[in-house]
Amino acid sequence: MEKISLIIAIILSMTGCNISAETATKTEPVTEQAQTFATDDMLRVDYIDVGQGDSILITTPDGVNMLIDAGEGEGKSGAVTSYLTQRGIDEIDTVIATHPHSDHINAMDEVLDSTEVEHFYMPDVSHTTKDFENMLDALEDVEDIKAVKAGDTFSLGQQVSCRVLAPCSESYEDLNDYSVVLKLTYGETDFIFMGDAEALSEEEILAAGEDVSADVLKCGHHGSSSSSSPDFVEAVDPQYAVISCGVDNSYGHPDSETLSVLDSFGITVLRTDKQGTITIESDGNNIIYNDTASAVSEEAVQTTNESEAVFKDSRENETSSPVESEITYIGNINSKKFHKSDCSTLPAEKNRVYFSSRQEALQQGYSPCGKCDP
Repeated sequence: MEKISLIIAIILSMTGCNISAETATKTEPVTEQAQTFATDDMLRVDYIDVGQGDSILITTPDGVNMLIDAGEGEGKSGAVTSYLTQRGIDEIDTVIATHPHSDHINAMDEVLDSTEVEHFYMPDVSHTTKDFENMLDALEDVEDIKAVKAGDTFSLGQQVSCRVLAPCSESYEDLNDYSVVLKLTYGETDFIFMGDAEALSEEEILAAGEDVSADVLKCGHHGSSSSSSPDFVEAVDPQYAVISCGVDNSYGHPDSETLSVLDSFGITVLRTDKQGTITIESDGNNIIYNDTASAVSEEAVQTTNESEAVFKDSRENETSSPVESEITYIGNINSKKFHKSDCSTLPAEKNRVYFSSRQEALQQGYSPCGKCDP
């Protein structure tokens, strides 16, 4: 416990400071030159399906990773670390624990133990749970630990800037309102990540005069009726709203009232309980989302099943698979990448979708694999 108390003391001692570029070269201020983007420079945001919880992985065009929260369980134990392993990620530049609730930090100690983390940010609040103690204990090897608040800024790589919008006050009755709310900007596109911030935090952000306009809003508190107030949603005016929640969760998330608010503004709602892990990309000017790439849609399932049947039939007849000659490219429905049929990084069969031409793959919103260069 002495080590945990020391870490808490370090964090609390940092509450008044801004995040400095002195911590690492990757947090240097974004320059005007860095705002010029190539058309294939993609920012990727994965809203990982962790059941009733939150975990978001951001990968910048220059390969810098940031993780916001680490989820909990509800049948998804180990989902975050497994996802990082699947993506081949063993280094994370920045990790943010939005607040100390279990469904946001339960697996944080596993992430910290299994990956090299350079910067760790959290709000100025402690908790008495074992999950919180485990997280603090795992922070032993992280050199840069800071408590952040509204107005703090940092850069992620050379082209992405981040601004902390909340917490705005020093103390709250509800632990959710301590949530770190983050606005991420890449070129002309913006993403907002709300943690579990409630309507009170939303009101404070608007009262502070923050520019909250964004293309994508990760709704606060899993789509609860206590978050995503009409005034805040209207100010953000997103194209997409993402809700992270578990299938048939006992909390009734997302609330029908929240869904009605989002619908009234004509916002497209994406839900991890319905679509699994959701991937949204940006080229600096446009937001790119493809349902068949982010989740196993009915069409993708049908296509995969048909392909499996062709393979099975060909094996039974001991002939060469006709799929090999007719289908040139294989897509990964999770990563939205497509590959040559002999690529060493082909996805598992259940995650495949097949294309007869390169043009068909591109038209379906898939991008070429960087390894096999199809």
